[in-house]
Amino acid sequence: MTGTLRKPLPHLVAIALLGAAHAQTPAPREVPTLAELADRVERAHRPDEQAATPTQFACNLELHLIDKTAEQGGQVDMNVKFMLWKQPGKDKVRKLIRYEVRDAEQPIMRGRDENGPWQLHRGEARDLYGADFTDQDRKTFAQHTNLARQLLRFLSPADVIRSLRNAGLVQQEELPIKRVPTACYTIEGRLDSFPLMQQGGEDAPVHLKIWVRADDGHLACVEATPLVDGAPATTRGERIVLADLRERDGRLVPCEITHLFRDQRGALRPVTRVKLTTVELAPGLQAADFARKQ
Repeated sequence: MTGTLRKPLPHLVAIALLGAAHAQTPAPREVPTLAELADRVERAHRPDEQAATPTQFACNLELHLIDKTAEQGGQVDMNVKFMLWKQPGKDKVRKLIRYEVRDAEQPIMRGRDENGPWQLHRGEARDLYGADFTDQDRKTFAQHTNLARQLLRFLSPADVIRSLRNAGLVQQEELPIKRVPTACYTIEGRLDSFPLMQQGGEDAPVHLKIWVRADDGHLACVEATPLVDGAPATTRGERIVLADLRERDGRLVPCEITHLFRDQRGALRPVTRVKLTTVELAPGLQAADFARKQ
């Protein structure tokens, strides 16, 4: 006896289709808390759990000037030594730096030792704030110093996340990385002090927004906006895009760093791109390595 084929009822077909669609839809990504995000960034950026928090580094880098509004562009090669140092018996942390710009018309040697900023002039180290140098010399030195200080901060990005004040909830956002939308987690908050490359000089209180790649926990971007009387100065902010992360001495180092500054309209424009060609996070530097007289 042959059975009769029956058409399934319409509502049963609909239920089956909905079930299949539900099975193919990936579960939404769970958004971490700030503490969970910081822990994930810590694990990603410190592959060697025993690696100490860096307080110094030595590197060679290429500084590409990519600002289309600037009178001059091009590239300069630099070698840089940087160190956070405490004088024995003192609590104050000093930022010591020594660097050489090799591809200028006249090679430039600048630094800060325990006695303050200096620059080589006619073969002799002179006080950078003396009559031999211009305001532009001092501004460039302040920017280069804050670039080095930012790099040191980004070697321990989880510490930066944990130190945020008045932080909001972690959000999901896409960040264009080389024109490809990349899923990220973002967190915003305030820091009492942060070195801004655009304005140089001492640290300033800032509103900070941090992008972390959702797939691997790598720091992708930081935007710092200085606070003036407690309010963000949106025309003076800077965005720092970090790429080409490589392991060095148990830490991830961003070997490509692009700075974008906001203009008077609040629009971002690319200004510099730094490429680290070599880097050491434990070069064994001492205060004597920064002395103007060597």
